[in-house]
Amino acid sequence: MPRLDPFSTLAIGSFPFERPAEALDAMGRYLDVPASPQMVRLSPWEDMLLGAVDGMPFVRADGEKRIISVPLENRESALASFYESYYLGDFSFLERRPESSLGFRPFLERAERDPDFGRGFLKTQVVGPLTFGQSVKVEGAFALVDDPNLLEAAAYALGAKAAWEAGKIRALGRFPVVFFDEPGLSGYGSAFSTISEETLLSALGKSLEALRSGGDVLAGCHVCGNTDWGLISRAGLDVVNFDAFSYLESVALYPAELAAFLEKGGYLAWGIVPTSAWDPLISAGDLSERLVRGFKTLENRGAPPRLLRSRALLTSSCGLGSLPVEIALAVLKLLSEVKERLLDSLGGVL
Repeated sequence: MPRLDPFSTLAIGSFPFERPAEALDAMGRYLDVPASPQMVRLSPWEDMLLGAVDGMPFVRADGEKRIISVPLENRESALASFYESYYLGDFSFLERRPESSLGFRPFLERAERDPDFGRGFLKTQVVGPLTFGQSVKVEGAFALVDDPNLLEAAAYALGAKAAWEAGKIRALGRFPVVFFDEPGLSGYGSAFSTISEETLLSALGKSLEALRSGGDVLAGCHVCGNTDWGLISRAGLDVVNFDAFSYLESVALYPAELAAFLEKGGYLAWGIVPTSAWDPLISAGDLSERLVRGFKTLENRGAPPRLLRSRALLTSSCGLGSLPVEIALAVLKLLSEVKERLLDSLGGVL
């Protein structure tokens, strides 16, 4: 499996631009691994939840009201229909419709005609099964996550959709990087979370199983808040992405688990450039120094220094879709500048 270079820069996914070309141009200018842009200001179907439901026969979506639900009527037959298609191994039944691929299709077209756009790797992302399960309601009852049969089907469906997207990237001669976005895991392990460890590992495991059934891929998970990073690092992922600007100290509480994750070939993607906490006075020097302090904290607690650096990737702390366009561009530019600072200061010890 090919390796990402140390401090490679990636996007989380959502963008505020009103033309896909603007998002693609910005990523091509500033990022090593461009992502399929979620054009959230163009259509509700570009939202990570609504954009995931294409091809799922057991859910019903209303784009205007931004509601996804599971009808009680014919639920069992809808699940049977899903598995009948799923076990054929051809995941094209989950293909994105035109309404939910306003960013994805131009992304593929740009990569096809421009060999310098993501030379080795391209990224896409799908909502994770736990966040999806928490957000979708079974009609007149409870959340999908509380029904094991529905959660299992959703986990396989989301993984298969991710596999279909990864296949499109692979067909262009690039290696796919696919993230499951799990904002719903923020706060996992606290009194406010009712998801069990078994449920989390099982759902993510099924999505990863489906994703990897399509071919080699780097599979990641993005959580924009705090969570149990030790558990996430044991979930079978290749990349763990966290908000290193706001939660670096929390991640440092799991040095043994993170060291084991890195030693197995995993990557930590440090979300070092803030989005919700954006401040125009923050400099690349400030953020690179903050990262180096984070490296040293983990090293002092037993994480291998060379692995920690050589397996570090860089992202913004979260998606850019809610930001003004000028700030989104500033975040991407700053991310590229942080990379250059780190290579200047740490390149010799990689």
